[in-house]
Amino acid sequence: MFPEWYRSSFSRVALLTLFLILSPKSGIASESPLPPLLQEVQAQYQKSAGVQAQFTQSTEIKATRQTKKAQGRIWIKRPGKLRWETLEPDPNILVSDGKVYWFYTPPFDTGERGQVIIRKKSQVQTQFLNGLLSGAFDFGKGAVAVSEKTKNVFLLKPKAGTAGDVSVAEVEIESAKKMISRVTLTHTSGNTTRIELQEISLASKLEDSLFRFTIDKNTDKIVE
Repeated sequence: MFPEWYRSSFSRVALLTLFLILSPKSGIASESPLPPLLQEVQAQYQKSAGVQAQFTQSTEIKATRQTKKAQGRIWIKRPGKLRWETLEPDPNILVSDGKVYWFYTPPFDTGERGQVIIRKKSQVQTQFLNGLLSGAFDFGKGAVAVSEKTKNVFLLKPKAGTAGDVSVAEVEIESAKKMISRVTLTHTSGNTTRIELQEISLASKLEDSLFRFTIDKNTDKIVE
């Protein structure tokens, strides 16, 4: 699935996780009434153009009992625009303008070339994860069961086959600010991805230039 230039084990794990989460699937919809706190969070987020935040990601690999960590920053703009920059330990960028997706890894060493994979919207869907991170929990009628674990932690269980390989998502809310502080994804493989958000900002405006990727002469292009 990935070309040889993904030499870092973490880059492979991180991008594989995103590919699985963002796999093309049928539409997501909610069949459970939203708890009051989630309704308040959703209403607050929907007043903004989108969200930007710093993130720390931990991926626990069941088969090897290893934990891979990364950190960076994200921007999400409705409808369907995304910029996910991993800064450490291995830089890479996922960008979408809502129509095209770019998966970019910069050169590892001086004199080497970067690589970018380009996919159409029809090949990659970000509806479920984007929805969670941007405070959209009401997906309509049909396929996500929402339950309250504690007063500020909620479980969202999408119908099998509608959210990539995610079997359940746990969302933690910072009650005082009504902000999403953590999203934990349990995968059908048994792996777990935990995304913790810091310095969250609900933006009144996000420039469209953030959600486009310009390919320079030192970058090899792979169109899928």
